[in-house]
Amino acid sequence: MEPRQRLQQERSDLKTRRRAAIIEAAKIAFLNKGFEQATMQDIADEAILGVATIFRYFPRKEQLIVAVASDIVQSEVLVFSDIIRGEGTCYDKLGRLFDSLIFFQQVESQRSSKLIEAFECYVAMSKSPLEDIEMYHSNYQQIIMLCAELAELGQKDGSVRNDANVVETINTMINVFGNFSKKTAMLHGIEAFQTKVDEAEQFNILKNIFLDHLKP
Repeated sequence: MEPRQRLQQERSDLKTRRRAAIIEAAKIAFLNKGFEQATMQDIADEAILGVATIFRYFPRKEQLIVAVASDIVQSEVLVFSDIIRGEGTCYDKLGRLFDSLIFFQQVESQRSSKLIEAFECYVAMSKSPLEDIEMYHSNYQQIIMLCAELAELGQKDGSVRNDANVVETINTMINVFGNFSKKTAMLHGIEAFQTKVDEAEQFNILKNIFLDHLKP
């Protein structure tokens, strides 16, 4: 590699790492203070960077809010992709997808769930579309496309019933299971929101209901 190319590559890598570091710092600041109260200075302090550097990467806080949510969804895309494009039948992979969404006891997942819940409320309350929201939509669409890919496999391998719209059914199941998982992770450990049914048992019941419905 030519010296100039090497230098350009090093600069590009630095920008990528710094952007990722800013997003991680923003997650902490938003968790501590919320989207509205957290400032760019708070994020700069958390990232141990000058606030001017934060603004160079994200001129508006709104862009950083979207970047945080998009980053969380992208991590879900990677998990889905590994399972759906791995070995096994559609039925087997769907079971593994459900298992991957049972994360209510994981601290990092609890934090991500709170951020996504807050983000969805933030979007719903915004009077106009958020800047860079297309980035979030693009990542979310990847999950929908992966679920469609899984449904297509099910139609080919015969491991799930074909007398209904498999694509819509699987998308609905993943959406319901995922939302339930995020809500459970967000409220885990808060006594006022606990039910008489063990959380793990609730997931097991829901998983079995969905899988039994799809059996041929």
